[in-house]
Amino acid sequence: MGRNLLIIACALALLPPQADARVLLTREAAFAQVFGPRAQVVARTVYLTPEQVTAVEQAAGAKLASARVVAYRGVLGDSLVGTAYLDTHPVRSQMETVMIVVTPQGKVGAVEVLAFNEPDDYLPPPRWLDRFDGRGLSKDLKPGLAVPSLSGATLTARAVSSAVRRTLALHAALRVCRVCGYRYPVRDSIPV
Repeated sequence: MGRNLLIIACALALLPPQADARVLLTREAAFAQVFGPRAQVVARTVYLTPEQVTAVEQAAGAKLASARVVAYRGVLGDSLVGTAYLDTHPVRSQMETVMIVVTPQGKVGAVEVLAFNEPDDYLPPPRWLDRFDGRGLSKDLKPGLAVPSLSGATLTARAVSSAVRRTLALHAALRVCRVCGYRYPVRDSIPV
């Protein structure tokens, strides 16, 4: 009996840790927070061409995880409030999911952490995330340059900054028609 318990305990110790990130804010709650509770959120899945993937990666200075992109447009009446993108990426050894909202002017409207499985010490504070608000795509959109470093959470700061640059580059790429090359005005954006 004691030997069986020891074998079971050893087997349980070898199981991988739970892979699900700790959810801090649901997607729906985040949409209501940034777009307003009365806004309609419309999701559209877009598949980037290999050329678009290359262009986005070069503009962002960061790799894309997939050519599949889901853009969530928040609309209130006839007005576009913004477009949200979810970016899931590793921080240190665990994953985080951030939502980046791009305004109709093509600037960052909000950055929210939706899921985070690293220790709380590495969780970026809301006031640091607010430093991205109003910023456009720039190679300098990195900790220690356009945004301050995050003491004690350097890897988190790098991961979030890369996600913001990726999102702004994606948003710009989606404004260009794949068929004719027409560049949609920033205020209209491509219908998603």
